[in-house]
Amino acid sequence: MDIVFVENGKALTNSLLVAQKFEKKHSHVLDAIRKILTTTENSGVLEMFAESQYVNEQNKEQPMYIMNRDGFTLLAMGFTGKQAMQFKIDYIGEFNKMEKKIKEGIQIVNKPTTPAQMFALQAQINLENESRLNALEKKVENMETERAENGRLLLEAQVSTNVVPAMTLRKNIIALVNEYSAATNTPQKDVWHSVYKDLYYKYDKSINSYTKLFSRESKLDVAERKGLLQPIFDIISDMIVKWRESQK
Repeated sequence: MDIVFVENGKALTNSLLVAQKFEKKHSHVLDAIRKILTTTENSGVLEMFAESQYVNEQNKEQPMYIMNRDGFTLLAMGFTGKQAMQFKIDYIGEFNKMEKKIKEGIQIVNKPTTPAQMFALQAQINLENESRLNALEKKVENMETERAENGRLLLEAQVSTNVVPAMTLRKNIIALVNEYSAATNTPQKDVWHSVYKDLYYKYDKSINSYTKLFSRESKLDVAERKGLLQPIFDIISDMIVKWRESQK
């Protein structure tokens, strides 16, 4: 659908087309235009916008604005973001092409300003909005499915209070932290923070009180060097057991 049309020899667009192109609610675009009009006394700015109407799906007249290139440019100044910048470039390109056709005297027939055309335009906007909403709902559904699968894996994860070789114990700790993070949708850094917090309050061992042997030594490296892997393994195991009980 053309986003720039010609009326009385001028290249124009309207608020419905802007809302569709920039993926915004039409009411928000109307509010932005009205804010421009109410905060300026410049007659030149007032002439950039012309109030009009279109007929919605309920066959009721609704307000919209028709604007020229300058009006669009002023309105689009408030639209930010990488995608908005590309839409602005697209719009300017359409204005340039339409104004070139006008200058060259090429007959132009696109003029979506009649009630019937506005009704068709609004219907298309509603259809595209519904399509985007369905896609978003599907994405959320997929995320919930993935989260449920992560929860199932955590329920099946093997936890133990038995002492195992240090290297295996370290790997088990990391694996349990990763699985707990994924299943509970908790950032890993927050899980580690809880683990080390429990290490301090339950075992009176502050991991931050130990001096690192080298700058890149991690807290888990320090814990392993100080023989604290077993209590850490017990802590993350207890966190998982409590989470499992909460799921019953």
